[in-house]
Amino acid sequence: MNPLISVIVPIYNVEKYLARCVDSIVNQTYKNLEIILVDDGSPDRCPQMCDDYAEKDSRIKVVHKKNGGLSDARNAGIAVATGEYISFIDSDDWIDLETYDLVLEKILATNSQIGAFNLKSVSNSNFKTEYNENYIVIDSQKAIENTIDNVNVRTVVWNKLYHRSVLENLSFRVGKLNEDEFFTFYALSNAEHIVYLFRQLYFYYQRPNSIMGTYSLKRYTICSAFDRLDMLDGVKERMEFVEKKYPEIYTKAKLSFCQCCIYQYQMLLRNKDVDLQLIGRKKVKKYRTSLKLSNHEIKNCRFIDKLSLVISNNSIGFELICRVRNIFNFGL
Repeated sequence: MNPLISVIVPIYNVEKYLARCVDSIVNQTYKNLEIILVDDGSPDRCPQMCDDYAEKDSRIKVVHKKNGGLSDARNAGIAVATGEYISFIDSDDWIDLETYDLVLEKILATNSQIGAFNLKSVSNSNFKTEYNENYIVIDSQKAIENTIDNVNVRTVVWNKLYHRSVLENLSFRVGKLNEDEFFTFYALSNAEHIVYLFRQLYFYYQRPNSIMGTYSLKRYTICSAFDRLDMLDGVKERMEFVEKKYPEIYTKAKLSFCQCCIYQYQMLLRNKDVDLQLIGRKKVKKYRTSLKLSNHEIKNCRFIDKLSLVISNNSIGFELICRVRNIFNFGL
């Protein structure tokens, strides 16, 4: 089998990194690719660079659009994708040249609908890659449990190759900062089997001025505390979804949400300038104190986490434990 893979690359203001990304896709050992470069109204040389690539390689489609953010750009790519499989690559990252050959081979051999693979976070060119050829096959519940634990499969969309059937009726939430939080668990739930490759095939470049490199309310100019807490909303939505469909791991999802509340509140306390009207802190405190944790639910937590979760069951205790954790730089 030689199915077509659509590779969607949203592009905005990355002329310094774009060639490295696109070259890693163009030069894949697996050749049956549809490479979709989505120029999201980039103000630099990226639009021209995209057109230049398209002239050299007939597999490349270019979509030029008004700036709408990462989610909107990915949705624009999905709208024109014709491949049986779909992949998302961020334009300042790159992939191993054997990625699609290796992942597709495992997908087909294991009758999986999603192939996920290991990643390497890099900040410069001086790094080593681990060549681990092992892989595992898991079901959707275990894959979603992985996203809760932030291991292996993870929440990010870009370390995966999806059969398009699992993406039916799914789209990225436009305007969300942590868009993957609202997308991945739904896609995973649509798969019967997910194969995970331990080999590091995706290289996540953490540049100093990247969206996720600093704590701010929102990536855009107009910002709101509610928008900066997109990740928390996504984790909450996942928890509520898990409660209905995968009750066996609901306690773990609930604990993850409560711990996320603590972390976000700590960050808001440390970055008060982004929440001057206390909108964010009020929201997070309401979220956390609306959920009560029983002794049974926290019995397997580490002592310090257990203490934080018990104390944060009420508003005063939540405020206190977050301030104490900040004093001792715990959990940051």
